[in-house]
Amino acid sequence: MNDPKTTFNASCQKAFDEEHWQKINYSTGCYEQSFAKGKVNYRNLDLEKQRAYTLRNKSLLNLEKLLVDFETHFTENGGKVLWARNADDALTMIFDLICKEKANAIMRSNSMVLDEIELNGFLERKNVRVVETQIARFVLHQGKQKPYHPLSPSLHLSKEENNAILTESFKLKPDSTAKQMVNFVRHEVAIESQDVPICITGANFLLSDTGGVVLTENEGNILKSTSMARVHIVVAGIAKVIPNMDDLSVLLPLVSLHASGQSLAACNTITYGPARQSIGPEQMYVILLDNNRSELLSHEKQRKVMSCIHCGACVSVCPIYKNIGGYAYGTKHIGPMGTVMTPLMLGMDEYSHLNSACSLCGRCVEVCPVKIPLDDLIIENRHLAIEEKADNPKVDALLKTLIWYCKSRKKMDSPLFLKKLQMKRFTAFFGPDKQVLPELASKSFSQQWRERNL
Repeated sequence: MNDPKTTFNASCQKAFDEEHWQKINYSTGCYEQSFAKGKVNYRNLDLEKQRAYTLRNKSLLNLEKLLVDFETHFTENGGKVLWARNADDALTMIFDLICKEKANAIMRSNSMVLDEIELNGFLERKNVRVVETQIARFVLHQGKQKPYHPLSPSLHLSKEENNAILTESFKLKPDSTAKQMVNFVRHEVAIESQDVPICITGANFLLSDTGGVVLTENEGNILKSTSMARVHIVVAGIAKVIPNMDDLSVLLPLVSLHASGQSLAACNTITYGPARQSIGPEQMYVILLDNNRSELLSHEKQRKVMSCIHCGACVSVCPIYKNIGGYAYGTKHIGPMGTVMTPLMLGMDEYSHLNSACSLCGRCVEVCPVKIPLDDLIIENRHLAIEEKADNPKVDALLKTLIWYCKSRKKMDSPLFLKKLQMKRFTAFFGPDKQVLPELASKSFSQQWRERNL
């Protein structure tokens, strides 16, 4: 496994890749145009976002009760709820269910939480075939690539690159049009999904009062897959639960608008458990995943990020993402939301470098449908990272020396070799590994000022 800091430091090369920059900015530019057209349907979008903010924060405040109520009602509907403390627990539960069905293949949807637990890699090691039902993810799976964006996984690939992957894996014409490729992938997904007994999905929301699981999509692959499968397994983070269906009248349109500029996604499904008639799964399980979400919820300020409805809008407008791309973050949760979540969930020591992956421009705050103050939360993370490092007496002494040094112009004008020595010591504690620092000017600012103004 690659070191996250090393991966992040290597992103500076991607930032100067003009072809990459053009592809990402073209795709995100199309998103911003669609969003601008879609938001005119709201008379007062800010008021609706404030409603969503209130709804989601009320859910977080009553999370424990809502989760228990969801389990009670979902169980009454004939389903089963499993509680997973971490990714290993969730994967073990999934594999046990696969073994119970004696299945050698599963279907899965596009879901950040399934990427978070690294479902594909785990099942491949267990010799279980994974059928990606979403078009973009199917192409990436054939090309052995990872998703680049939460909702548009192949955002970084041009039409020609998608065509090349399909041509190499299948007998597809090299000059196929986008429509031909889409139709071809749909046909292949249908073939590969035949007689696959298990479908694994995420969830957009969980309804506490009725035990419902809300799934929203545009391609219809989730609805089709769950209808074909004997067993439907849902993996959902514990913060997905909301009080009742009335909240969906606010949340679902906002998800669709901020994800793709639509008034409402093409397919919105609420499933309450196993099918009671002939069509649908015979068994349904919901795995409620913690995976350090409780740790994140313990932070009074940063817990606001758990109200995220995963529309991907903050990623699409982030100037950092547009330059370094999705792989540079070295984590499944990318963009501003991931920059807040990851250090708190996976450890500040290993992921504190993500605190610098923000220009504090505020675009993510402006576009967020539930008004999460992401820039403020990133500043809180930076403060927390400094506090944790302050426990190191060497670092504390170095900081005091640096403050003493910078308070005096005479010291700042000291000989060049002393400056280099101080910079070397400072970088040893705080600079990225193997980062090449710019050369210090041969003359101090005071010297240059006097020479230019004589």
